Amino acid sequence: MVINQNSRIDLTVVKYTACATFLYAICAGFRDNYGIMLPYLVEWSGISYSSVSFIIALGQLFFGLMQPVFGFLALRTSARLVLCLGACMMLTGLALIPYSSNMFMLTVSLGILLPSGTAGASYGLIMSCINQTLTPHQAHISSGFVAAGIGFGICILSPVIQSVVSAYGIVNGILLLSFIVALLIPASVWMTRNLRGAKRQTAQGTKASLGEIFRPALKEPAYQRITFGFFTCGFHMAMIQTHLFSQLTTFGIPEHAAAYGMSVYGLGVIAGGVGSGMACARYRMSRILGVLYGSRCLWVALLLLPLPVPVLFSVIFMLGATGPATLAPTAGMVHKLFEPARLATLLGFVYLIHQIGAFTSAWSGGLCRSLTGSYSGIWYADILLCLCASLACFSIREAKRS
Repeated sequence: MVINQNSRIDLTVVKYTACATFLYAICAGFRDNYGIMLPYLVEWSGISYSSVSFIIALGQLFFGLMQPVFGFLALRTSARLVLCLGACMMLTGLALIPYSSNMFMLTVSLGILLPSGTAGASYGLIMSCINQTLTPHQAHISSGFVAAGIGFGICILSPVIQSVVSAYGIVNGILLLSFIVALLIPASVWMTRNLRGAKRQTAQGTKASLGEIFRPALKEPAYQRITFGFFTCGFHMAMIQTHLFSQLTTFGIPEHAAAYGMSVYGLGVIAGGVGSGMACARYRMSRILGVLYGSRCLWVALLLLPLPVPVLFSVIFMLGATGPATLAPTAGMVHKLFEPARLATLLGFVYLIHQIGAFTSAWSGGLCRSLTGSYSGIWYADILLCLCASLACFSIREAKRS
């Protein structure tokens, strides 16, 4: 489908972008609200806080591991198959949680199946689908809305998950939430209904081996620096997603208010995602990444100070605004450096490194709290990593936008 000035085609683009945002919002909303479920899982299962933190950290790792796998599978088969397979894995993981009162079963359901399923609707795969209906300028703006889907997922699902789980218990609550996940299957079928012609157009990309895809990418300095920046992003994001809710409760904030604090974070993610996408259409994406990573140092430092609740929530909003906002310029840089057919695979690898960072902070954050009663040491490491990522991105030589 080719874009022209016809308003009917523009409406089609809006529909595709909305559907893609919905898919990403639901998957990201579940994945990013593990922190709300964590204390309930500890109480229900009797497994220690650090052990459940490890399972959630393992889930971060599997989410990253499966992205390049699903990206390559989509090249060889179809995006529809991968999206529907991911939704089925999520449903299976949710269905097994009632039988997961021990470490092994909880690892299988919450640490492997559920997060691996969310990788089926990865940002790279979704963008590789809808990019076939958009011009480059429209793709940059659309990418911001899709990235903002993380914020929609957090903003909407945070209070929903907390309310449902507290009212019905962790087992019944998660089973009720599985009805939302079931909507991913018809949404995936609708979004991919016109991709047959596009698949023929990118047939050359499907013939490439993994070695042919990754060898030139791993030798590219800009790709190396983007990947390091996304490792830092994963470290930073997992600390917020996994442990911020619990940290807010240690400040004396009630659980329902802490859940709304996560919704404030989600609002920030929406604003940052949309703003970042629009900025990518006008400014150099390496500079956008440098500013975003650098500004995180300030917001994390403020988070460690004793602040009034309104000021604290303002800081949380800014953490959201500078969080997943890095996704659009990162994907844009990968798209700019390499051919579009390889976006899902190469961005999937970048996301794998992102999730290694997420695994590191999610697990070490739980250990740090168990051993010291505080998260401060991990936040200090986050500030240092964000500073290094900012300098790395500013050093990328990118052609100035006209």
